[in-house]
Amino acid sequence: MAGGADPLSGLNDAQRRAAEAVTGPVAIIAGAGTGKTTTITHRIANQVRAEAFEAASVLAVTFTEKAAGELKRRLAQLGVEGIEARTFHASALKQLGTLWPRHTGHDLPEILNAKAQILNPIANGLPGAYRFLPRRELAGEIEWAKNRLVNPAGYLEAIEAEGRTPPLPADLMQRTFQAYERTKGDRRMDFEDMLLMLVRLLDDEPEAASLVRERFHAFTVDEYQDVNPLQQALLDRWIGGRDELCVVGDDYQTIYTFTGASPSHLLTFPDRYPHAAVVRLEENYRSSPQVLTVANALSRAMGG
Repeated sequence: MAGGADPLSGLNDAQRRAAEAVTGPVAIIAGAGTGKTTTITHRIANQVRAEAFEAASVLAVTFTEKAAGELKRRLAQLGVEGIEARTFHASALKQLGTLWPRHTGHDLPEILNAKAQILNPIANGLPGAYRFLPRRELAGEIEWAKNRLVNPAGYLEAIEAEGRTPPLPADLMQRTFQAYERTKGDRRMDFEDMLLMLVRLLDDEPEAASLVRERFHAFTVDEYQDVNPLQQALLDRWIGGRDELCVVGDDYQTIYTFTGASPSHLLTFPDRYPHAAVVRLEENYRSSPQVLTVANALSRAMGG
C-alpha cells in the first residue's frame, strides 16, 4: 500500500464508517448514486492498509466482469494490487479448473454456452403448439430451478410452493427439465452447473474446502440484493462458518428475480449476523433530494 492514496480521504461520514469497519460482518445499504463502488473500494483498500488482511486473501464478487475490472482499476489507483475481483461464475470456474481434476481424477466438463443446443431437439418433440415455444423460455425456467437448488425430482413441489406458472404444463416442463439434464449428462456443464459442481465438491472434499478457505480470508459481495440461493450456497461454502463478509446492496431494488434472486438474503443479513455493522449510504450524488423523495415513496408504496 506504500505510496497509495489515503483510503479514508474524500469520503462522507457514512462511507467512512463503512471503510473503517475492516473486520467482521458488514452490510452496506446503498442505493444508486450513493457512491457504493467508492465505498467498497476504499473499504478493501483500508483492510489492506490497516493490515487486517493481505490483498491476495480478499475475494470481491461482482455481478459483471466490467464491475470487477472497475473495482480493480480503482483499487490500483489507491495503491492496492493483488485483490481477486470476479463474478461468481468466473470465481467458480477458476477454482474448478484446479480442484476438479485434482479431487475427482477427471477433466472438467465442456462448458455449454447456450442451453438451446440441448433444448432444440427436446422442444421439437413437444406436443402440438408447445414445440414452437421460444427456447429462451424453457432455458429460463430451468435456470430458475437450478438457481434455487431445485432438481427435476423436486420441480413440481417447488413451483407449487412458489405459486409459479411455468411456460409449459407443469408435468411437461418437469419432463423437459429431466430430458435436458439427461441429455447434458456429465460431460457438459451449463453456467448453473459451475456453481453446483463447486458447492458439491467443497461439501464432499474437505481438503478442497480447506484450500479455498486458506486462500481467501475476507469477502466482499456487491449487488447482494441480486444473490440467488445457489450463489448464497457457494458463498456459504467459501466462508466456511467465518464472518469476514461485507455485503453491499439496495433493499429497494433487485433485477435478477427471474433467476431466483431475492433481496431476502440482504434483508436477513442482520439476523444471520447479529453483531454485524450496518451502514446506510443516503447521500446521493446523482439525483436531487426531490427526485429521491418521490422515488423512495413510490418504492414503499409498491411494497419496497
